[in-house]
Amino acid sequence: MKYDPSLETDVPSEVYNPSDDSFLLLKVVEVHPGESFLEIGCGSGLTSAHAAKAGARVTATDISPHAVEVTRRNAAKNDLRITVLESDLFEKVVGNFDIIAFNAPYLPEERSTTSWIESAWAGGKSGNEVIIRFLGEAWKHLTPGGRIYLIISSLGGITSILKAAKEKYVAELVEEKRMFFESIFAYRLALKTISENDSE
Repeated sequence: MKYDPSLETDVPSEVYNPSDDSFLLLKVVEVHPGESFLEIGCGSGLTSAHAAKAGARVTATDISPHAVEVTRRNAAKNDLRITVLESDLFEKVVGNFDIIAFNAPYLPEERSTTSWIESAWAGGKSGNEVIIRFLGEAWKHLTPGGRIYLIISSLGGITSILKAAKEKYVAELVEEKRMFFESIFAYRLALKTISENDSE
């Protein structure tokens, strides 16, 4: 999707401010009118708002109550219909979706319960724990032919993540953004077919 600067998005201090990884996810996601779209870890709701404006049926989730509140507020401000849930990954999610998007917390750091903003980037001791847990659940919520867009970092145990993804998904690198201290990668994942599973 193309970034639309006309969409008004408030970002309070307790919520992750859209950065390079957020805009990379927005850029690579392809959504069509009428498709069902789920964003895990919606933050301020930037990607969900664009998907809703593109005509998708959007559900957005975040573990942070502050992110949930501001995503609802931003949806209302832009006259967009988005179902917003406070949920730890798929905990409160019901149903299947054509698209699941996740700008995952990928830095090697344990989340502090005293700071909600840390939940946006703290991916566990190795940086990959949240993403691997996501991969273990996401397939249950994909429609046939559905796809996942996932942002991961060179700092967050990428080898282990791709190894975990191979169990159920075909992963394709869509785009890479290199920065001074890290590279961030946008992957598109689809469920393996029976023949692809049998060939391994």
